[in-house]
Amino acid sequence: METILIQETDAATLDVVGTALQRRGFRVYNLTDRRENILEMIQRHHPRLIFLDCWLSHYTGKEIIHWIKAHFPRLPVIAFSCDNRIEQGYRELGFDGYLKKPFDLEALYRVIRKFLSGRRKRHQVGEPV
Repeated sequence: METILIQETDAATLDVVGTALQRRGFRVYNLTDRRENILEMIQRHHPRLIFLDCWLSHYTGKEIIHWIKAHFPRLPVIAFSCDNRIEQGYRELGFDGYLKKPFDLEALYRVIRKFLSGRRKRHQVGEPV
């Protein structure tokens, strides 16, 4: 069972996405905007993919993505954003991809397939390199 970590400030989005992914057979760990230590969560649960809200109140998505990539450079991190400019700016922020809110579940599944296909035989994503 593959693990996905989701950090999202909107409880309804977090609930829908978490439930949808669990029904597809993923192990899901949710983080809200309560200053949980995302690096500790990555080390503990070894996710294969992270979805990260771009606009957290305590830190910006850019700060968090830099912390993650400094420790786990091969771990794909996808931006959740309702910002219309995310399509042009996600790479410069350091994200590997994006999912613009609102989105449908098929768009979510497409992003997951894109970033998880072909990774099973490589090193365990989420472990330090």
